[in-house]
Amino acid sequence: MNRKSDLIIGMAFLGVLGVSCLYVLGGNENSPESYSFSSNWVWNDYDRVMQQAQEENKYVIIDFWAVWCDECKKMDRVAFRDPEVCRLLGRCVLLKVDVDVIPELKSQFRVMGMPTVVIVSPEGDEVSRAVGYQTTEQIKRLLMEVLE
Repeated sequence: MNRKSDLIIGMAFLGVLGVSCLYVLGGNENSPESYSFSSNWVWNDYDRVMQQAQEENKYVIIDFWAVWCDECKKMDRVAFRDPEVCRLLGRCVLLKVDVDVIPELKSQFRVMGMPTVVIVSPEGDEVSRAVGYQTTEQIKRLLMEVLE
């Protein structure tokens, strides 16, 4: 009987150890690198994105984001993966700003909450904005108002 309980405890320990290894080797789910985004988002490089937008005469979509923001993650999983939204985003230069990494951009654009999506002209002027969680339809409408 004692041998049986030792075997069960040993198997439980190995199971916990295996799950822990998978978590550690799998990376931190809250890091930006752990997300696969729907399009070619540039991370935290406003100057590079604005230069590209001016050169290509394209609007910039800025997604103000934070790793602790569940609604931000939900928009990435749902709205920003929609095929029609991806088609519209493909006509823009895309920037994701982690507000905890680049707080000065959050201040510059007067972002009061997350998620916040700001659309900027190639010249750098704000054209439109959406604050809070946006459904797929709301994101489509926001993009179409500016792009079409």
